[in-house]
Amino acid sequence: MSRLSCLALLSVVAVVVLAAVASASTPLPRLLSCTGKPLLRPTGLVVLSCADANSEIRATHWTSWGHTSAVGTTDFGLNLCTPTCAASTITFFPNSLVRLTGVTKTKQGLRFSRAVITYVLHGKRKTFTGYPPTTPMP
Repeated sequence: MSRLSCLALLSVVAVVVLAAVASASTPLPRLLSCTGKPLLRPTGLVVLSCADANSEIRATHWTSWGHTSAVGTTDFGLNLCTPTCAASTITFFPNSLVRLTGVTKTKQGLRFSRAVITYVLHGKRKTFTGYPPTTPMP
């Protein structure tokens, strides 16, 4: 291997190492709960719709949680509003796919701003798109 090739290889390795160090020192984004608590890889109940509690996730198993997105499987809870929202209760859809994206910088740190959940209702694949709360419940 020529000296020039060795220098080029060392330069590439240095760039990769520096990128990894910078990424490791950047805090991971959190999911904001309705209580105002920023959560990292939550496994318990997280209400996504604060005002009316019409959507939530629980028993989530995260397969990845990175600087730009988080992905996992969850029991997705949704108020189907049948016959009305007030008369209906939360229906849970086990083994739903949850993906968090849209990292935003806030005064309290990095937060995910978008949740996309894919679930099955009556044999049909459905997609719920919501935004984790920016204003917690009182």
